[in-house]
Amino acid sequence: MKVTKEFLKELQDFAQDISYEAGEILLKYQKKRHELIINHKGTEGIASEADDKSEEYIISEIKEKFPEHTILSEEDFNQNKDMTYQKAQDSEFCWVIDPLDGTNNFVNGIPIYAVSIALLNKGKPIVGVVYNPTSGECFFASKGQGAHLVDFRINPLKRYTLLVEENDKDMKDCIFSPAPNYATDKSFEQQLSVFKKNILGCRAVRRLGSAALELCYVANGNFDGYWEKNLKPWDVAAAGLICIEAKIELTDFDGKRYTPFDNSFLAAANPLHDKILGKIKN
Repeated sequence: MKVTKEFLKELQDFAQDISYEAGEILLKYQKKRHELIINHKGTEGIASEADDKSEEYIISEIKEKFPEHTILSEEDFNQNKDMTYQKAQDSEFCWVIDPLDGTNNFVNGIPIYAVSIALLNKGKPIVGVVYNPTSGECFFASKGQGAHLVDFRINPLKRYTLLVEENDKDMKDCIFSPAPNYATDKSFEQQLSVFKKNILGCRAVRRLGSAALELCYVANGNFDGYWEKNLKPWDVAAAGLICIEAKIELTDFDGKRYTPFDNSFLAAANPLHDKILGKIKN
């Protein structure tokens, strides 16, 4: 099927609409967070009733409107034995969903979390939405159409364009959002070394606990750089496209161009991106 500008607009509007509704579900559960049933997933973290209800709603809406499309969703992935990353990449259209990115924040009452919805066309993102229902920030992009923000706190009718074509700041003027690796093996020391090298001399470091929002904040110019390893496609599929459309340089730790299925991610505008990449490689 040919992906036209009109079709992208339809997909983008649909993804935004269901992200808003999923956000309303999360807000309802946030009010009774002390009563939530929490599911511990080992190394995969935790999930809650809110994750499940948000996911159920999003999947049901996609299946109703696009029954022929494939769906890769965080909570469903561990139970759906038929879904694999390879199938997601091979499908003509595959929705990649994180119904609640930032569950640890959510269950602890920290208002930094998001609904993340992306659509891939043969493995490449063509639509992405990241919506924080507590802040009213909705970041979105579609392939070749730029990246945008609607901020309901300021003006729900105004669409702001995100564009960060270069960043030539000195390190002392930068705010970074890097993630050390919390693994218990020797790789922790390696990651800690990279973490230390890149934050020395910067103005400030901020960790939000939501990869999707942290990437979007690079696209919006709030952060100068973000990097992390061991993320999942649903963490980065939507926000990655938003970065790309905002002209942010997004690669893995070897400098390879972004795909949602990479193991590492570095986002920053150049020439700053290459400075950070050089330190990571060394």
